[in-house]
Amino acid sequence: MRIGDWLTLRSEAKAEDRDNEPTVLAPAEAFSERRGSAALRARCGIRTEPRETGPESAAVARRIASSCAGWVTPPTGAEFFDAVHARNPTTRQAQLISMWLFEATNDEITLAWAEEAYSFRDLVNAIHAAGAAGDHPQRNRELNRLAET
Repeated sequence: MRIGDWLTLRSEAKAEDRDNEPTVLAPAEAFSERRGSAALRARCGIRTEPRETGPESAAVARRIASSCAGWVTPPTGAEFFDAVHARNPTTRQAQLISMWLFEATNDEITLAWAEEAYSFRDLVNAIHAAGAAGDHPQRNRELNRLAET
């Protein structure tokens, strides 16, 4: 979906209720490329060790440990990081993105951003690339609240 079409959907949703968001996930360009940082985490009182950021995000590691415990070969944080940044995700990478979409809480999604696992644009790109943009309408609404356009 093109950004102009999505903005029309958003305008229509907000005409009904100003806090409403469309259930259609916005295109990635509607989201910021800004990433979390040590300074941002410090300002917010988030105490994450530098070794628990980026590909080793502590929030991602905790969610994987909880949601992927039954996987024959459990994924790693670095594997998730690669999945989020893959242009053409493999089946396993798409499964990781779907797990994150369905299992991560809103707080975990924000904390992983603060821990530099992804920008919100990266995450939304990954959801679209994994073919999961239509899989979780309520999560789409929540993510759309983070859109900057």
